[in-house]
Amino acid sequence: MEQKNHTNQLNEPENTCADPSQSNPPRKKRWNLLSAVFMLALIVVTIVILFKDTSISEVWSAVQSADPLWLLAALGAALFAAVLFGVALHIGLRALYRKRIPLLRDIGFGFIGQYYTAITPAGAAGQPMQLYYMLAYGVDVSYASLVLLLVNAAHQIVVLLIPTALFPFHASLILDNLGGFVWLFLLGALINIALILFLLFAMFSKNFAQRAVHWAINLLVKMHIVKHPEKIFTKADEQIRRYSQGAEVLKQHPWLIVGELVAYTLLLGSQFVIPYFIYRSFGLSGFGVMDFIALQSVLYLAVCFLPIPGSAGVSESGFVTIFRVLFQSALIVPAMLLSRLASFYLILLVSGTVSLAMQLVLSARKKRAAKVQALAASQHPCPPKESEDEIIA
Repeated sequence: MEQKNHTNQLNEPENTCADPSQSNPPRKKRWNLLSAVFMLALIVVTIVILFKDTSISEVWSAVQSADPLWLLAALGAALFAAVLFGVALHIGLRALYRKRIPLLRDIGFGFIGQYYTAITPAGAAGQPMQLYYMLAYGVDVSYASLVLLLVNAAHQIVVLLIPTALFPFHASLILDNLGGFVWLFLLGALINIALILFLLFAMFSKNFAQRAVHWAINLLVKMHIVKHPEKIFTKADEQIRRYSQGAEVLKQHPWLIVGELVAYTLLLGSQFVIPYFIYRSFGLSGFGVMDFIALQSVLYLAVCFLPIPGSAGVSESGFVTIFRVLFQSALIVPAMLLSRLASFYLILLVSGTVSLAMQLVLSARKKRAAKVQALAASQHPCPPKESEDEIIA
C-alpha cells in the first residue's frame, strides 16, 4: 500500500520524453570523442614527465616484485566499488519504482555512468547518459531522475564525510604530504559544501532555490555568457521540482537515504583502500590502512571537481605528491601506475565494454520491435483512404 501511495504522489509524465535512443546527436558523439582524446593526451604527457626521473626497466622490475595476491585484492576492491554504483541505483529503484528491474541491469546502468563520467570533463555526461539508457530500457522518467538525484546526494555527502571524519586523526600526515594540492583540496571541499547546501535548499526550500537559480541565470545573461535563457529557466525549474519530490520521498522513506549513504560509504571506502593494497604488495608495512584511506579521500576530493576527463594527469601527479613519503621515491611511480590501473583504467575498460553491450542489446530490441510492428501492419493493413469526392457524396 505504501508503494501505491507514493506512486500516486509522483507526477507521471505524459509522453514528455522522446525516445532516448533517438536523442544522441552527432555533436555529442564528437564531444565525447574529443574528451577521450584529450584525456589520453593528458595521460601520455603525465607519464612522460614522471618517467623523466625513472627508467621503464626499474618500474617493470618493481611491478614484477609485487605480491600478486595483494594486487588481486586491489583489483577486487576496484570491481566491488564499480558494482556498488549499480547496487545503489537498485536500492532506490527497488524502493520507489512499481516495476521490478533486474539487479544486473541496474549494475549495467551503474557502469554506463562510470564510463561517461570517466571520459567527459568533471564527469558531466555521467548521470545524463545513465538517464538516457534508463529511459531507453523503459524506466519511467520520474523515478529514474528521482533515484539519480538521491544517489548523487548520497555521493556528495560521503565524498565530504570521509575526509572530514578522518582529518582530526590524521591531520599531520595529510598536511605534511598535501603540498600544493592543499589549495585544490580546499577548493574541492568548498564546491562540495556548496553543492550539498544547494541540494538541501532545493529539496526543502523550493522558492529560495528557484530565486537563487534565476538570479544566477540572469547574471550569466548580463555577462553575455547565456544568450537564450528561456530553455535554461524551464530546465532549472523542472530540476528544482524534482528536488522537491526528493524531499517528499525522504519524508516517506527516511531509511532510503541511510541505505544510499551506507552503499556509497562502502563504495568509496573500497576505492580509497586500493593504494593500501598496492603498498602491501611491495612488502611495506610502516603505515596503516586508515592512513591510506585518509590520504586517498583527500586526493579524491581535491581532483573530482576539476573539468578534466577522468581527472587525468592531475590524479597521477597528485598520487606521486601525496604518497611519496609512504611509498618512498623508488616505488612511487610503479605504485601510482598500479593504483591507477586498478582504480581507473581497468574500470574504464570494463565499463566501456558493458556500455557497448547494453547499447547492442538496446539496438537488437529496437530492430525486433520494428519487425514485430511491420509484421502486425502487414497482417492488418489500414483500410483504403476515401477520396474527397466520396466523402462529399
